[in-house]
Amino acid sequence: MKIKKAHIDGFGKWHDRDFVFSDNLQIIYGPNEAGKTTIMTFLVSILFGFVDGRGKNRFAQYIPKTTSSYGGSLLVEVNGHDYLIKRQRGRNGGKVSVTDSQGRQGGEQELKKLLGTMNRSLYQSLFSFGQRDLTAVDELNRDEWQQHLQQLGAVGSAQWDQLISQYQKQADHLYKPRGRKWPLNQDLHQYAALTDKINRAHSKFQRYQDLQANLKICREKLRQAQTDLTNQKPILQKLEHLQQLWSVYHEWQNSHQTRTIADYLTDQQVTTAQELQVREKELRRQQQVYQQRLVRIDHQSPQTTTHSSQSMQELQRLKERAVELQAEEALRHRQQRQANQWQQELMAIKTHYHHPLPAPLTAQEKAKLTRLLNVQPLSRADTSRSRGGLSRAAMVGIVGGFVLFIIGLLVNATFITAIGAIAVFTTVISLYYQRQGGHFAPTSVTADSQAIMAFGQKYGLQDFPPDQWLLMQGDLQRNAELAAQLQTVKQDQQRYEHQLAIFNQQLPPALQNLTLAAVKAKLDDLFEQGQQARQDIQANTREKATIANNLARLNQDYSKIHQQKLAIYQQAGVHDDSQFTQYLVNRSAAQSQALASDAYGQQLTEEDRQALAGYTNRDELMMTLSKTRHQLDQLTLTISHTQEKIQKDKIEIDSLVEDGTLSNLEQQRANLATKIWHEVQEWLRYQLAIQWINKALAGASSDRYPTIIRQAAQYFALLTGHRYSQIDLTADGIKVVRRDQEVFLVEELSQGTAEQLYIALRLGFVTVMSDQVNFPVIIDDGFVNFDNVRRQRMLTLLETIAEKNQVIYFTADDRIKDLDVKIIDLQALKRE
Repeated sequence: MKIKKAHIDGFGKWHDRDFVFSDNLQIIYGPNEAGKTTIMTFLVSILFGFVDGRGKNRFAQYIPKTTSSYGGSLLVEVNGHDYLIKRQRGRNGGKVSVTDSQGRQGGEQELKKLLGTMNRSLYQSLFSFGQRDLTAVDELNRDEWQQHLQQLGAVGSAQWDQLISQYQKQADHLYKPRGRKWPLNQDLHQYAALTDKINRAHSKFQRYQDLQANLKICREKLRQAQTDLTNQKPILQKLEHLQQLWSVYHEWQNSHQTRTIADYLTDQQVTTAQELQVREKELRRQQQVYQQRLVRIDHQSPQTTTHSSQSMQELQRLKERAVELQAEEALRHRQQRQANQWQQELMAIKTHYHHPLPAPLTAQEKAKLTRLLNVQPLSRADTSRSRGGLSRAAMVGIVGGFVLFIIGLLVNATFITAIGAIAVFTTVISLYYQRQGGHFAPTSVTADSQAIMAFGQKYGLQDFPPDQWLLMQGDLQRNAELAAQLQTVKQDQQRYEHQLAIFNQQLPPALQNLTLAAVKAKLDDLFEQGQQARQDIQANTREKATIANNLARLNQDYSKIHQQKLAIYQQAGVHDDSQFTQYLVNRSAAQSQALASDAYGQQLTEEDRQALAGYTNRDELMMTLSKTRHQLDQLTLTISHTQEKIQKDKIEIDSLVEDGTLSNLEQQRANLATKIWHEVQEWLRYQLAIQWINKALAGASSDRYPTIIRQAAQYFALLTGHRYSQIDLTADGIKVVRRDQEVFLVEELSQGTAEQLYIALRLGFVTVMSDQVNFPVIIDDGFVNFDNVRRQRMLTLLETIAEKNQVIYFTADDRIKDLDVKIIDLQALKRE
């Protein structure tokens, strides 16, 4: 059973409040007076009923003062099914209802089905404890510790202990060996006194002697009958014992006869086969991982054709060609800038003359024109003066223009750069013209005008004055040179564009129509990707080789393990895993059947089996038992008749006494003997009942003691930091063995160690019985005296216990909030 949720309608200080509990370890924190004990009492009350409020329970009902609602509900899980247990104010512990997950409702009977044999006192003695229980541990003596272990070993033994105490009190009220006031003691004393009086009152009449002789014969007959009765009683008890064991014997006989030996494999071989199965599955998993990796490598690997050596060489060639074209492009840009300057210079010359310019004259043609114009050379002095003056002016123009050109370049001003270039160019042209025309000067026009005009028409000079024909030859020469240079630049540009077009055609479509810089960057990226792809291909090739080696090794290991597994399967007569699984099921069933047979066999001694084997069936045993009982009844009847005859003879003997005193005394003694016999029978019934209960409890707990003690020893070692390693049950009481093998009785332990032993025994019982009796363990601040180390060990142990049983731990220690566990903080709820 696990408590999943609690809703309190009204109980003590809590009303209309929900609490959700963890399936395993649930810690509920709250300082004193926070309502922890109220919640714990509520949980127990919903399961087992509200107390009646009488006597010591007067203040244990927790009837709320602020609301009229009283009670609440628990949502519990039992065997995987949810049930809502609701209890409200009512008679006999309150009105209870149980609703399952299908909506079906029941009452007290349905709750008893869920709780089984568990009641409030048994639950509180086994599954619930607190600091008050631990404090009382130091006061337990050896017998009380033994009784406590008996309660743990036999569920429900507390009720039997109460019955033993009740029988012992009733027996003590009848007789005590050294008592005087108890009824049987007084009757025995009075019987002895009457016997003395009767012996003194006997007469010597013959009749008296005859009666005494008859009395002796009757007594002998009575003694013989009593002896026979005594001898027959063990036989009857044996037969009754055999009757009680017949069903166990029958089950043992059936299981023993149908038991088959299906264990062709040892436990070690089964374990080895299962380990080989696990290793085989792991090798399959590794093979699949490697094969999946190969698939991914093949899927992710670049195409070898895309990044082949030829494609990489082609990319390298295109990359080098792009670099060459980039250099050519830069040259073209520089030529274009120069061509722009030449174009400006050419435009300046054409603008100066306002007419289309003819081709420049050759040297012969210029000589001929000189003769026609009759031009005389200038004197050397004039020429020198002219050259000297022009050189200084030209120097100023050239320097100024050059300075403007440099300044324009530095400040990135195209206009200033152009002005500087034009100034330098104009100065150079002027200087050239001066030098060309300064050697000659016209003396007189003696040539024929018609010849000059014809010469002008012939060479395209007719639009210009004849006196400028020789002077403008420098400009014409420069014009022709500039035109030729511009034509060369144009041809170079066309050649470059043609090369660029061819290069673009050689590029991949995605790179066409891009700038050379972008193409160069893209080619770099493609080349780098190609190199990376080739590296990846090489790495993948190496990895595939490694995977192939690993797969080969795994295949060898798998084949070896598979053969080993099949060898074991062959011994079991199976061929594959499914058949082996069915074999294990059959083997487990055979082992369970063998265990059942052994369990039944342990309840039968060899003597019992031999005795029961003497009867063909139960009816034969019952017939023998009936005959024995009839014989006992006859003996009892004989004893009764003989006693009556003895009493009659005694009465007649008494009547022979003259004063009648003997008769009265004998009657009194006979009556007293009958009373004593009934009292003794009653006292013996109580004593025999006590012995039977003790033997029954010892028998019920004997098979659970070892398991509980072993589990408790493990928990005790954990709680004490493995200082104590063993718990022993001896005739002298419970003993614990320390790590250095020194032995201590429980009474010699400290309070804290005794508390740890008590907790270990409680939790050992809970663990061992969890498969049969599984209820939540409720602990109310049970570790106040523990230090931090012991408390941490205790919490670790509770987490282990909580794997099978739900544990609800109430505490006022606020350090619990520092731990990584789920906590219900009642103080925080109170603030809400």
